Amino acid sequence: MKFDERDFDSMLAQTVSDLPPEDIVSEVTPWKKSMHRVLIGLAMSSLTLNFWCLNYILPAIGFILMLLGFRTLHRENTPLKACYAITLIRSVYYFPMLILNATIYQQTFYESGWMWWLNVGNLILQFIQLVCLWQGIRGVQRKAGLDEHAGGAVWLMIWFGSTCLLSFIHYSGIILAVLIIIVYILAIRSLWKLAGEMDEAGYMIEAAPVRVPDRMLAGIIVGALAIGLALAYIFGGTYHMDWQPLAASQNAEVTEIRAHLISLGFPAEILDDLTDEDILDCKGAKRVALCVREHPFNDGRFVQETRKNSSGYLSFHRTTVYDVKELVLTGIAVELPTEREHWKIFHHFRWAADPGYFGTESIQLWPAYRDGNDGWGKASDCTGRVLYDKSGMTYTAPYISLGEETFTSNSMFWGQSVSTDVFAEFTLPNNGENQRGYIAYTIKEMNDGAIVSAWINYTHQQTWAQYPALTAKQQRMANSWNEAGAFKTIQDALQFYPKDGDLRIIGGESDD
Repeated sequence: MKFDERDFDSMLAQTVSDLPPEDIVSEVTPWKKSMHRVLIGLAMSSLTLNFWCLNYILPAIGFILMLLGFRTLHRENTPLKACYAITLIRSVYYFPMLILNATIYQQTFYESGWMWWLNVGNLILQFIQLVCLWQGIRGVQRKAGLDEHAGGAVWLMIWFGSTCLLSFIHYSGIILAVLIIIVYILAIRSLWKLAGEMDEAGYMIEAAPVRVPDRMLAGIIVGALAIGLALAYIFGGTYHMDWQPLAASQNAEVTEIRAHLISLGFPAEILDDLTDEDILDCKGAKRVALCVREHPFNDGRFVQETRKNSSGYLSFHRTTVYDVKELVLTGIAVELPTEREHWKIFHHFRWAADPGYFGTESIQLWPAYRDGNDGWGKASDCTGRVLYDKSGMTYTAPYISLGEETFTSNSMFWGQSVSTDVFAEFTLPNNGENQRGYIAYTIKEMNDGAIVSAWINYTHQQTWAQYPALTAKQQRMANSWNEAGAFKTIQDALQFYPKDGDLRIIGGESDD
């Protein structure tokens, strides 16, 4: 069979008539696709949307896109190679920070001197990256024989410098902030158009050969982050307590004082949890004030009642009923045998039912001497410990921290305020039983007839699902509301009039 030249041309035209798919075209001419990845990555890594964790998710996606974009372009010239190297360095800084944020130790690291240097270094690298991007685009234009114009990159540098300056001077106005946002949007738009212009001009680049495809690389990064976050929540979400078996007291004097306290109404099971030192402080006790309340940490169930009044009208009443109240708070005051009144205050807690999860716990005390003008003064520092049972054994540990701390909090109604309160931090085991503990301190009378009002705020972490991770104490310091995300706070008070011969408890023993 013979083919003439016309037949050959016809066959050739049929062979190449169909355009290749878009993804194939983008692989052959990757300039536009890579630059778009870089620009989207720059935009997302600069966004600050403080809801749904987008202030962490969007920058993470932005770093991945910049890595993929610069990975393709880094052989084009030296400035673009520098952009790729800087993106790698900043990623090595940023992604571990995401994992660290899932641990309760991130606050300690952030408050260290290392964090300041890392932040400064990151800002310097970010500015150098913008300079290199500017020079890299000009180098590509020069290589393609086009006019060198990359004003969008220059405006990005101006935007970055202005943002750092306003942050340094703590600018809180609206006008300059809006202008900076407009400048940023216009700069990104200019670079986006520039990428399209060079692609339309037919500029071709030599894509760097890679062993790992883009999708696989992105999947590896996301997978490593997921594994790191899981390990951070598992191993970095609780305190490491120094649990030791509880040794029985061998002190005969302690046994004698203990029997006397029980005769005054001090609960025997709580005495079992006290240290010998705290029991010895109660030698010669005169009176005991006691207040017990149970508190729920579940949502309960709704019960609706229909009532008819004397006129025959029906009314509906909806109440919440708690079949289980997990936490028992007991306030105890022991009057000591001193010339002027001294009372030893005990705040005891016990988990009567499993709340479902133990992470970090916090106790904040408002001691009876807190205000300084209520008739009572501080007579001793706080003492205490935590305990639990397992397999017939009792274990005990000291608090991670116990003492006064000064902190600054912000309130919707009262603004910023500075307070000094007693805080205790600890973690209870999820595989134990009868988790409990106490804090004790002594007060002395300053004015006659003053009421004793000793408050306890117990903050419990109800779930591991929070990001960034906070401890119960950090959450309590930052937020005074009882319901706050992964945490719930229960307030209780031991209040009584310590009159001679008439010890009147306010509220008394109740079920809350």
